[in-house]
Amino acid sequence: MKFPTRPQGVVALITVLVVMVTLLSIGITISAVGNDEAVLGGVIEDGETAFAIADGCVEEGLARLKADAAYAGDTFPLGGGTCSIAVTDLGGNARLVRGQGSYRQAIRIIDASVTVLSNASGDAKKIKIGSWREAD
Repeated sequence: MKFPTRPQGVVALITVLVVMVTLLSIGITISAVGNDEAVLGGVIEDGETAFAIADGCVEEGLARLKADAAYAGDTFPLGGGTCSIAVTDLGGNARLVRGQGSYRQAIRIIDASVTVLSNASGDAKKIKIGSWREAD
């Protein structure tokens, strides 16, 4: 009596298929992780650009406050994004200059606490910076 035999190479074929599926799964996972890293890199870059715009906003706000002690703020395009300046009177000569930089979906805010030193005619001539920090 003869027993049916399996064709030669079936085990090798199944092994090759399992290895191919495993390698394909690993490749797809690596591709997905790489794509996520590229997206995260763009988000970080947008945040850095928004921070640079906010920094420029505060610089511009200080320059305008120095030219006009009554300056209260403005919004304008800057560096491919939007710059919003708000100046808050804290009493006396103290002011809070807030610069908000927006770039794509990223927003960064920088606050600078300053003192306006004016001459006798009331024109702001000097700005003394007390603090400069990124707001939460």
